[in-house]
Amino acid sequence: MEATKNKKRDRTGEIYGDYTIVRPAENDREWIARCSCGRERIVKNDNIWKLKRCKSCAAKLRIAKQKGRPKKDKFTEMQNWMRPKRPKFKYDVLYELDLPQCVYSCEGKLVNEYRNTASFEVVECNSIDEKVVAKLNRRVNLKKKDVYDLCPKN
Repeated sequence: MEATKNKKRDRTGEIYGDYTIVRPAENDREWIARCSCGRERIVKNDNIWKLKRCKSCAAKLRIAKQKGRPKKDKFTEMQNWMRPKRPKFKYDVLYELDLPQCVYSCEGKLVNEYRNTASFEVVECNSIDEKVVAKLNRRVNLKKKDVYDLCPKN
C-alpha cells in the first residue's frame, strides 16, 4: 500500500456562528472568515470552532438586549447598600464637626449617613478655617465618632 499524504480539509462555505469560511489564507493552517456584517478576519484551524460573531455585531446585540430592560440606578442601589440599619443623625439638626484639617470645630448639617461615616455640609466655621472649608466645597465626610450634637437631649 502506498502512503497517502494528508490532504487539507476544504472548509469553504462552512458556517460557524455568524461567520462563513470564504477561502484559505496564505498559511496552510489559516482561513479567511467573513461575518454576516461583511467584516473579514483570519482564523487558525484550531480556533475555528470558537467563532461566534465580530465585536461590532456583538455590541449591537448587547445594546438590543439592553433596550428592553429598565436601567438600574447604580447610585441609589449603592446608597441603599451603604445606608445604616439604625441611623444615628437627623437631617434638621446642627452638629459640631471636628475636621482634622481645621484648627477650630465647625457646624454642619447632615447630607447623607452611611454605616461608619456621614457626609455633612458645613454651615458655619471660624474665619481662620474658611479657606480650608472652601477648598472642600463646604462638604466633608467624617467618621461618626468625630461628630457631636450641638443640642444634646437630657
